[in-house]
Amino acid sequence: MDANIKITVDKKNMRVTANFIPATKGGGNLSCEDILAKLASMSITTGIREDAVQWLCESVRPVNASVLAEGTPPQIGEKAKIETYVKINTDMKAQFREDDSVDFRDLGEVTAVKAGQELYRKIPPTLGKSGLDVYGREIQGLPGRDLKIVRGPGTVLDEHDPNLVRAAIEGKLFMRDGLMEVSEIHRVKGDVDYSTGNIKFKGAVRIGGTVKSGFQVVADGNVEIFGNVEDAVVISEGDVIIHGGCIGSGEGSVSARQDVYVKFIENQKIEADRDIIINGEAFHATLLAGRSIISQGKNSTLVGGSCEAKISVEAAIFGSISDTPTKIRIGTDPKNAEKLKNIVMEIKKTTESLDKLEKSVLFLYRQKIDLKGKLPPEKQLLLEKLETAKKSIPMKLEELENTKKYLKDQKSELEQASAAARRAVYPKVQIFVGNQRYTINDNLGPSVFRLIHGEIARISR
Repeated sequence: MDANIKITVDKKNMRVTANFIPATKGGGNLSCEDILAKLASMSITTGIREDAVQWLCESVRPVNASVLAEGTPPQIGEKAKIETYVKINTDMKAQFREDDSVDFRDLGEVTAVKAGQELYRKIPPTLGKSGLDVYGREIQGLPGRDLKIVRGPGTVLDEHDPNLVRAAIEGKLFMRDGLMEVSEIHRVKGDVDYSTGNIKFKGAVRIGGTVKSGFQVVADGNVEIFGNVEDAVVISEGDVIIHGGCIGSGEGSVSARQDVYVKFIENQKIEADRDIIINGEAFHATLLAGRSIISQGKNSTLVGGSCEAKISVEAAIFGSISDTPTKIRIGTDPKNAEKLKNIVMEIKKTTESLDKLEKSVLFLYRQKIDLKGKLPPEKQLLLEKLETAKKSIPMKLEELENTKKYLKDQKSELEQASAAARRAVYPKVQIFVGNQRYTINDNLGPSVFRLIHGEIARISR
């Protein structure tokens, strides 16, 4: 009997197997070329295992399911992944100063982002490398595992790229349950102390406890503090709302671009571009307001220290029965007064510089005359530079004088300003309106102080 071979292709066309019966005595054998020719007649061209064909040809025993050819399976591509563009500061550490000492209050800034800033992108899965079946036909590669892109609050998908996530608002960037979130408010559950470090944030800040001595809170938005402010620094581009009080040894300060609301103040400095609203008393405080200082409540008191506001100062009581010196100044913007002082100083310095320039130029011209109209090159260059500088100073002086005039014109509102005590005014309280001063020497009842015909007058309420 001649040798016989039966070739089978599996259902997926990925494997070719053969059942082989060798020739009996006297029968004809199959050569490798015969088997290869049979595979070719079946259009099997890929993944042929020539070693397996050779082995069959040489076998003297029956063989079942010998693998003669295998296709190349398609590959699976890379799975989708998330690429982030902002690193969140989760490892708050004490910062080194320039002298290599350590500042344990500075633990680094809160991670903040701007509206529209790119946060992260989903990189789609790739398609794997194609394969081939035993007939040489291409089998498309398989895609990697995909991910569903998920957004946290305060984020938004890019309108042109569905895989890109941006910040929807400006605020604090943080992780919650594996998702990036953006919040307009930075929340501190407890106190601002060594556990939190100083707070610097380009948004609003809400503090559940007290700002401890020596620490800072700086924010572009409103700052709300549910505890007290000790000898600390609080700076806000909006309002500062303190549910407790400001109390310390005089090392603390609160500054707001808008209003400050506080329950009570002792020994501290409070500054607001608009109003300072106090729900109780202020003892030995320094208060500066661009508009008004208002101490609310039946027993509200301004005693000791100084109060300065452009429009009005109001409280139930000015001073105390122990005749504590207290200064109240109205009718001038505290910041304008400081600016005016600086402008006057700058005008003086600029005028002195002009005088020195003129003397130097005159000296060089005299030398030029002595040298028959020709200075050495370096002195001629110096003369030209001095003359150029001299020409620019009058213009600068004019600008300074205009600014000075503008700031002085702001004082025209003096007669509109008032200081009002709803219940009493005690001795050693001094009322200032512009350059005028009014000193209280007796116990007074309800009073309003204002400028009338250039002098401070008291009006009984």
